[in-house]
Amino acid sequence: MPPLVTTPPRSTPQRDKAGRPVGVSHIAKAALWERCAQVLRGSQISLFSQDAAGHFTWIFNAPEGLSPSSILGKGDAEVLPMEAVEQLAEAKQAADRTGEMQQFEAFVPLDVDTPRWFDFMLVPEHDEDGIVQAYVGAAIDITERKIQEEHLRIVMRELAHRSKNLLAVIQGIARQTAENASSTEQFVSRFNGRIFSLSRAHDVLTEADWRGARIFDLVRSQIALYAETRLDQVEVSGTNGFLRPNAAQYLGLALHELTTNAIKYGALGTDEGRVKVAFERVHGDCGRYRFSWYECNGPPVKQPKAKSFGVVMLCEVVPTTVGGEADLDFEETGLCYELTLAKTQLIP
Repeated sequence: MPPLVTTPPRSTPQRDKAGRPVGVSHIAKAALWERCAQVLRGSQISLFSQDAAGHFTWIFNAPEGLSPSSILGKGDAEVLPMEAVEQLAEAKQAADRTGEMQQFEAFVPLDVDTPRWFDFMLVPEHDEDGIVQAYVGAAIDITERKIQEEHLRIVMRELAHRSKNLLAVIQGIARQTAENASSTEQFVSRFNGRIFSLSRAHDVLTEADWRGARIFDLVRSQIALYAETRLDQVEVSGTNGFLRPNAAQYLGLALHELTTNAIKYGALGTDEGRVKVAFERVHGDCGRYRFSWYECNGPPVKQPKAKSFGVVMLCEVVPTTVGGEADLDFEETGLCYELTLAKTQLIP
């Protein structure tokens, strides 16, 4: 086979007697190929040919990591892994039988650090008797596409996992809300509020690509959902820990119960009321953290007569899911809530 890129000889265009062009001259063909070659050099496309015995006779724009000298004159098994050799053999058999181009994807481990995938296309060349004399092919590096496809599969599996968890959380909220509601209207109102709270927690998680959520961001978002004008009455201090997604969801639900209670009966129901929120490592225990919510300057607090769903959420559900313990006190000067959680619930 002649060299792929040559210096074209000087020639004149091919024209008929009337001066009209009737074909493409050699110089035009060479110039066109030179332009194509320039494009191919900057692409992920490699062109090659093989003889009937399967030896590489020519290659242009070899894949990164391979030199033409390491390929030319060698057979499939000397260049490609066995799986790709078998795929190429099947493609050649199909090409011999049908005379049509064959296409397949194959893994070629050219780089130890990054797996390499190629989309192969193979076309047979026949002589006048229909016997295959050679194969011309192209190998397109599709590694990036394969990486994206794998990433998408991981995302879809994670989405399915999160969806199941979310449905379980919603089912639990619906059941507990129904058990403590005195009417359909009360159930709808309370259930909607808790779902909105869960949605707001998901908004915070989404902003961080679902890696987790900052605690103080959760606090502000939950309070803003019902009492945005009261945000200046909330003081935060300590470490703005980065919670894992599951812990962020449940702390968001706890904050919903604390916020709605503070608006109805506590410190966020008056202009003078104050809420102090803190998050810090438990003294003497490096494996645990404490979240605290203290209300003051609000109306006198009364002990609830019955154990509501809010109390169950704060004292049982949330601490169980974050591997911790909770303490809820209805002190006359203001409600106090403390939640300890394991260090493993935070992202370093």
